[in-house]
Amino acid sequence: MKTLFLFLSTIAALFYLTAFTFPDEGMWTLNQLGILQWDKMQKTGLQLTPEQIYNPNGTSLKDAIVLLGGGTSSFISADGLMLTNHHVAFGAIQSVSSVEEDRLKEGFLAQKHEDELSIPSYTAQVVFGQKDVTDEVLSAVNDTMSIETRAKAIQTKIQEIEKREKGSTEYNCRVNEFYNGVKYYLFTYDIFRDVRLVYAPPTAIGNYGGEVDNWMWPRHTGDFALMRVYVAPDGKRVKYAKENIPYKPKVFLPISQEGIKEGDFAMILGFPGRTFRYRTAAEIQLAKAETLPLSIALFKIRMDIIEAAGKNDRATEIKYASRWRGMANVYKNYLGTLDGMRRTDILKVKKTEEEKFLQFLESNPELKNKYGTIYTEIASAFEQLKEINQKQVVFSQLMGSADVLTMANRFRSFANSFVKDSTGEIVPNPSTLAELKIFILNAYKNTNFKVDRDLLTAMLLKASKLPKGQEISVISNIIGDKTGEKRTRAITEFVNDLHDDTKITTIEGCEKLLKKDPEDIIDDEFVKFSVALDKDNSQLIAKVNTLNQKISRLRGKLLEAIMQWKGKDIYPDANRTLRLTYGEVESYNPRNAVHYDYQTTLGGIIEKETGEEPFVVPKKLKQLWETKDFGNYADPQTNDVPVAFLANLDITGGNSGSPVINGKGELIGLAFDGNWEAVVGDYLFQDKMNRTISVDARYILFIIDKFSNAKNIMDELLIK
Repeated sequence: MKTLFLFLSTIAALFYLTAFTFPDEGMWTLNQLGILQWDKMQKTGLQLTPEQIYNPNGTSLKDAIVLLGGGTSSFISADGLMLTNHHVAFGAIQSVSSVEEDRLKEGFLAQKHEDELSIPSYTAQVVFGQKDVTDEVLSAVNDTMSIETRAKAIQTKIQEIEKREKGSTEYNCRVNEFYNGVKYYLFTYDIFRDVRLVYAPPTAIGNYGGEVDNWMWPRHTGDFALMRVYVAPDGKRVKYAKENIPYKPKVFLPISQEGIKEGDFAMILGFPGRTFRYRTAAEIQLAKAETLPLSIALFKIRMDIIEAAGKNDRATEIKYASRWRGMANVYKNYLGTLDGMRRTDILKVKKTEEEKFLQFLESNPELKNKYGTIYTEIASAFEQLKEINQKQVVFSQLMGSADVLTMANRFRSFANSFVKDSTGEIVPNPSTLAELKIFILNAYKNTNFKVDRDLLTAMLLKASKLPKGQEISVISNIIGDKTGEKRTRAITEFVNDLHDDTKITTIEGCEKLLKKDPEDIIDDEFVKFSVALDKDNSQLIAKVNTLNQKISRLRGKLLEAIMQWKGKDIYPDANRTLRLTYGEVESYNPRNAVHYDYQTTLGGIIEKETGEEPFVVPKKLKQLWETKDFGNYADPQTNDVPVAFLANLDITGGNSGSPVINGKGELIGLAFDGNWEAVVGDYLFQDKMNRTISVDARYILFIIDKFSNAKNIMDELLIK
């Protein structure tokens, strides 16, 4: 088994290719490495070559990077041990927690492999290969096609490519669109189906500061956890089985204990989710005026109900912990995005850029003829979208807001999946039936029916206030012309009646319903309500899809034009594919007369302690601080254990858990957040403000070693 350290010593000499004078902006695809500023990166400490980072024909750094759940992780041992964020592993930790074994609160440590906990809901994926399939995808379309026909032809071709490339292999093959359809790449993933929880610090470390500190600096959160990938003894990527063995990755990351200082080179490899850097002023205007504010209000309604229910009920708090935290994270992100749009005057910035683009077109009559009306066409499409926008925002949250409604939706789909058997009898689809049975057991493990009623009632009440022309038919039928308290009472009574009359509020009732004919399933009161909602929602989705196809095509044309203006080597928006971002460890000035240092320390954790959540310091951690029992993990400059640091790396959601890597290919930290001043970065990068917040590798080692005494884990790591 080669370690990354040994592998790096065998690679050829450095490239010296430079094409840009951009700041450290961009989530670059791995096939773009050759155009980056290698001379600048080398001056700040990079010692690796492009091939050492990404080698399409052999092993490289990318083989240590793992797509895990909603985030990123990386291999850090020869036995498939993965390092990720506590908040990426949060759903896993919650799924194996109870009042009796409260692993969220107390943390978890497996002393040996047999003690590691299976997490069936998680898979781990490693990029096996990447291929440009643009020509093949676009061979299915021509300029005479309607937008709808074109979109369908592209989707059909993509499915054909994915099916062909997968063949009989265990790989997962996905074609991703780049630059809104200007480019298409096929990604092949090695997918691992046996993922286990190895270690999690207590929440008082893993989520120290909670939502108060979320998206904020200075930060003092030990946001990390450890999981492991297993395979069958013959190497097959199978689901959990007792006889499975730890996977031996091609490459894993050594962990640096050397530390960092301001100006040091840093880079991240990870899977950023979505960015909107090439959106127009018209698109941002709708997000700013409607989509973000309404989404914020809907999240707040749901969060308040869940938080109140769990305040004095730890069992309920555990059931909803992962969902609440996910909503709270997006809620605060949207608040920060709106604040950032205001502070940066983003509409003015975008309009200025659009004016410059139009001036460029004036110099080229051919391009002007082809792209001159692109902004007005996009604006016109968004005027049409505005007519149904609030309704689609409400529906997007309503349909998943209550567990029983989700269950009703699943039963509706199940009833529609019945097929004829060899005798001509209508019977359930076996795979759909099996999936639904598993779903029922998992769903009701995490449902409090009082909370569920309250959530659905509140969401229906909010939906009842949609503007004229965007009403949801079934809700209009419930409320009639009622207003105020009468409207609230009508909706409350309707939801109570649904819960009283349905079979799907108990596992026993669900099991009985599973044995019924499709007509009897659809006749269940809650399922009938689901059908009525879906009828309206399906019509809405059809309208939205038609508009989105039109908008997507226009965006593709806009990106074609921007490439004519700025060159073909611009970075694409994030789309959950593997990317590289690079920069340096760097402090910043958030506002006039205020400077933020690049590093926080254990002393800062003690300073923040209030004795109340989310600022409770575990007793042992406080003892380590008081006795200055820092081991080898203290920073020589501060004589304290470093906790988190800043770097001007360009990341977004999905990058959570990404390794921060130094110039030698060693892990120096773990990305887990961005700063408040740059939350708007999904739409607009700000060189002087954009910062990534990461857990320092030394704090990770300190907690594993000194706080948890996890010698078995320490012995497994390669520490440099």
